[in-house]
Amino acid sequence: MEQAPRRGRIFYGWWIVGVCIIVLIFHAGAAFYAFGRFMPTLIEELGSSTTAISAAISIYMLVLGLTAPVVGKLTDKYGPKQVLLWGGVIAAAGLMLLSLTSALWHLYILYLVVGIGMSGAGTVPVSVAISNWFTKRRGLAMGVAMAGISLGAIAIAPLAHYLIEGIGWRGAYLALGVLTAVLIVPPVMLVMKTRPEDKGLLPYGARPAAGGELPEQASVPGAKATISGAEGGWSVGRAMKTLPFWLVLVTFFFAGAGVAGVLQHEVRILQIMGIPLAAASFALGLTGGIGGMGKVAFGFVADRMSPKYTAILCIALQLVGVVILMFTHTTAMVWVFVIVFGFAMGGNITVQPLLSGYLFGMASFGTIFGWVLLAGAVGSSLGPVLMGVIFDASGSYALGLMIFVVAYAVAITALLFAIRPKLANSATL
Repeated sequence: MEQAPRRGRIFYGWWIVGVCIIVLIFHAGAAFYAFGRFMPTLIEELGSSTTAISAAISIYMLVLGLTAPVVGKLTDKYGPKQVLLWGGVIAAAGLMLLSLTSALWHLYILYLVVGIGMSGAGTVPVSVAISNWFTKRRGLAMGVAMAGISLGAIAIAPLAHYLIEGIGWRGAYLALGVLTAVLIVPPVMLVMKTRPEDKGLLPYGARPAAGGELPEQASVPGAKATISGAEGGWSVGRAMKTLPFWLVLVTFFFAGAGVAGVLQHEVRILQIMGIPLAAASFALGLTGGIGGMGKVAFGFVADRMSPKYTAILCIALQLVGVVILMFTHTTAMVWVFVIVFGFAMGGNITVQPLLSGYLFGMASFGTIFGWVLLAGAVGSSLGPVLMGVIFDASGSYALGLMIFVVAYAVAITALLFAIRPKLANSATL
């Protein structure tokens, strides 16, 4: 068995965080953020409308949501490593096959495949892995891991632009698929461990059940950790019978619609305002990049105050960002929007798993969080199409932005009424 680590040695859970960052860079960058740059090219190359092309990313988001509860159940059963591996392989294959697209239905089918893959190589198994490895500083660890999504925006969205310009959109899809395979599969195979017990460790900040406080990085072969909130929790069936469960789903359905609707059309909105395509692509990447700071910041805040009120603050700032975009008439205000909205929407994915664990415990965390992601993904799938339909009908994005302001207000109201249900004796129901 592994001996107790020397003082100052890096806790192995932080290596898990590092792998999760890499996974989420490609989960978000190669599939979601890159599509915002592919959209104008695909509209021209396939001779389709904004609505028709937007439907591809909506299918992707819908698949992410519909498969999330299944991925959560598989992760609870088999552990994050296996789910991440197979997800990475499927996602990489789908991206490479997109280089062969010659008809609109090809685009739809292949984004469905990519969605299945990225659901496995995505936030559900990552959140389970982080929650398994951390008790203390779980919010910070979750925020740091989720910052990989923003790094994907910073790196992959601009990369997609230069790949399209340099080797064409088909070559760009092929290159993104190869990078996804090479940079997800080997790190997960070599580093990922489902639980600290697999290495004879306790979760960060946990104590052994036998009593007696141990150093946070202590090695305790065979010891079972007593983790606050982790041993007990709600079953999925019982959670579904509570009002807070459905209020959380409503919250992230509307918040997801707002985030995806704005992000997937951000490049075109800025183009219409007179921003050059390269600069608009950079703004999209910067929006996601600044979101990385939001992910870490909201995780840090959630460690110090209720995840519920952290989530409300996060969503309220997104609403403010959309209002700024609605009244933006100068280039300077564009960057104000990028900073405010990017920072706020970045916290969305950090607060979702933290709120799920806070309200319902860890007994069925993967599956319950999968349902939360399902609600968010369904909203995210509708947001871009709604914006596309409104633009095609009116030639303006103004009405769409107004609708998203209302959606954010509904999300905040629902979460205000989501009171933490009581779980008798911390036992699993």
